[in-house]
Amino acid sequence: MSIWNKILVGLTCFSSLFLFYFAARSLKTTEVWRVSADKHEARIKQLAEENERLINGHRNPDGTTVAGIRDLSVELHKLLIDRRRAWFHCIPNVKQLGREEGNAEILLAIENPSPPGIALKTVLYAFEDADTRNNGRYLGEFAVTNVDGNTITIMPTQKLTAREIDKLDKASKARNPWMLYELMPQDNRAIFAMLSDEEKRELLPAVSVEEYIKDGKPASENDPHENVVDGKFVRSLIDYSVVFNFERERLTLLRDSMEILVRDKKMVLDALALARDQEEACKRDIASTTTEFAETTRQRDIVGAHRKKLEEKVAAMQEAVERFITMNKAMVGQIAKFQLEAAQRINERTRAMARSDSGRP
Repeated sequence: MSIWNKILVGLTCFSSLFLFYFAARSLKTTEVWRVSADKHEARIKQLAEENERLINGHRNPDGTTVAGIRDLSVELHKLLIDRRRAWFHCIPNVKQLGREEGNAEILLAIENPSPPGIALKTVLYAFEDADTRNNGRYLGEFAVTNVDGNTITIMPTQKLTAREIDKLDKASKARNPWMLYELMPQDNRAIFAMLSDEEKRELLPAVSVEEYIKDGKPASENDPHENVVDGKFVRSLIDYSVVFNFERERLTLLRDSMEILVRDKKMVLDALALARDQEEACKRDIASTTTEFAETTRQRDIVGAHRKKLEEKVAAMQEAVERFITMNKAMVGQIAKFQLEAAQRINERTRAMARSDSGRP
């Protein structure tokens, strides 16, 4: 064997060492990738099963059913149909309050979505972004009067009372976020069914909470027939728009009645004051009349006494006149008698003188 052959054999052996190393590394890499591929395939299968459960839902070993994305999308669609659009975490800022006019102008900064997609003259229902346990309240019905980017200006659709203006002022100064709904949220029996009795008592007023707690439970004999379905008590759903409008109309009527009563009270008080003035005037008149009556009575008594004296004098004079008349009558008789006797004497004398002149005896 020549030296070149030996060198070639040596080089071949030396090169085979590199080839053996690379072959071993290739086998090792293939094994690593095969193990990684198996893990990824198992993970992909696991994720596919998880996606299937998330999309279509699944049943737990205890028998409870977990809704999937499709079912939740349907429920969300139902909720959106009932509620329409809504905007959350709106920061309010009162621009102007007109207490005498019963009006308010409020700026709302809406962070999400941008732009908010609210058109002019859109009617919105505003709530404080908190539940009743944290003093969340319904703030009223508003109309959009201006849209400037992510800031909108709203004004109430109806005249506000002083109490409602104070409520808006406090809600704005508190800087708590507001919620805006394109449609008044509707009463939903399923939502309250998910709450426990304790949660219902915390959220709902004591006047009506028992009706919500009894909903879906066996009915009693005293329950109204229209609220009993298949032996269970079913509460009547509430249309909040109708309720709020009815309460506003009732409040308006009560406010008008109060204004009428206040006006009537003022008129009665004015009439009472006038009557008291007239009473005082009547009292003064009575006092004056009493004094005049006493004076008149005194004068009457004096006149009466004087009249009595005059009547006594008249009676005495009449008695004297009657005596004089009787005396005159007697004197007239005597005078007539005297005149008759005188006439007879004159006649006798006249005849006597006539006989003497004629010579007759």
